[in-house]
Amino acid sequence: MSDPPPVLPEPPWPVAVIGAGAAGLLAAIFAARTGARVVALETRPVPGAKIRVSGGGRCNILPSRAELGDYATSGSRNTMRNLLFSWPLHEVRRFFEEELRISMKVEPNGKVFPSSDRSQDVVAALLKECQRRGVTILGGRSVQRIESLLVDKRRLFRLGFPAGSPMACGRLILATGGLSLPRTGSDGHGLEMARSLGHAVRSLHPALVPLLAVDPRWRELSGISLPVRLRTTGGGRMLEEREGDLLFTHRGFSGPVVLDLSRHVTGSGGEQVRIEAAWLGSNAPDWGAILREPGRRSVAVLLGEHLPRRLADQLLLLARVPGMRTTSELRREEREQLVRHLTACSLEVAGSEGYATAEVTAGGVPLEEISPRTLESRIVPGLYFAGEILDVVGRIGGFNFLWAWVTGRRAGEAAATNLEESRGAPSS
Repeated sequence: MSDPPPVLPEPPWPVAVIGAGAAGLLAAIFAARTGARVVALETRPVPGAKIRVSGGGRCNILPSRAELGDYATSGSRNTMRNLLFSWPLHEVRRFFEEELRISMKVEPNGKVFPSSDRSQDVVAALLKECQRRGVTILGGRSVQRIESLLVDKRRLFRLGFPAGSPMACGRLILATGGLSLPRTGSDGHGLEMARSLGHAVRSLHPALVPLLAVDPRWRELSGISLPVRLRTTGGGRMLEEREGDLLFTHRGFSGPVVLDLSRHVTGSGGEQVRIEAAWLGSNAPDWGAILREPGRRSVAVLLGEHLPRRLADQLLLLARVPGMRTTSELRREEREQLVRHLTACSLEVAGSEGYATAEVTAGGVPLEEISPRTLESRIVPGLYFAGEILDVVGRIGGFNFLWAWVTGRRAGEAAATNLEESRGAPSS
């Protein structure tokens, strides 16, 4: 005797989006624009929590330029490329400026912000567009389980909640983010639901996160910021090299260049990663030539003309060079030691501040398990992914928002296409 068919709430929603953050809201908007009835489910009472806290409450909505090298994945770079450039950056910006009517400005560092410097304005514009397109947003609804079912040869999903009746949908988009900034509602449960549906999840670790210093003397430089070139090595090879601003904190190291490279430290094998700093980066003088100049000035004064004085004193201590010694008095081995600490200074780290302050989560659903054209699962038909839940991480500077916007649009449009098998208007 065959099992009875599953009991489903009727009629099902054509498209459901779990997660109403950057990727989820774009997915809902573009699914609705394509003609589907859409419901977006959010664990927080109000959507867009991570958007509101981003950029110190200003929301670095986009970068002014983007290249493939601004992103990393342990999976297919071809898939990442195809998805990233499926919606050109200038068209993404036009959507926000002309369709959502968000005035934007580009700052000297290449970051794009709303002209108002208010992240709430970005959230409000997205929610207004959802309302205009007829998207139903249900806050405070935490999906605990997902079942993929075949009912009368139709693929349907049944969504279960801690309390109340389940919900059914014909197409499902997971845009739940990762584990970073848990105060915004990111608890990783979406990744667990992806696993329950048969997907792998690549090793998860914090990214774009401040690092902790081993040597307490670095922490004494808290508040100092300066340009550096950082080089990360591990496993006998160079991993990545970037230039930008470094900020000393009361716990260690932060600033854009540190955040960009932090994923190498927090990932598998991160305990073997070495970080070396060339102070002032490409703007550094020829330290060797300067330290060979004859004169009566002390080395401390000379370095203090180029570097913050507290940092100069620290480097002299590390090199074991008396600060009052003049360049004429420097021994060759002292000069070589000092040049090494100026151009390849080892920054020993003891891990990171973790998900509590990480801006994104590295790792996630492998790109090999999704369609590079539609973001549909290769394992479960009718299931789509968008945003941070995927195994892609961008640099600091609006790159991860760009990934969320692009993948959200692509998943929303694809999920709303060919809905004949799951069409039906939910009861009001």
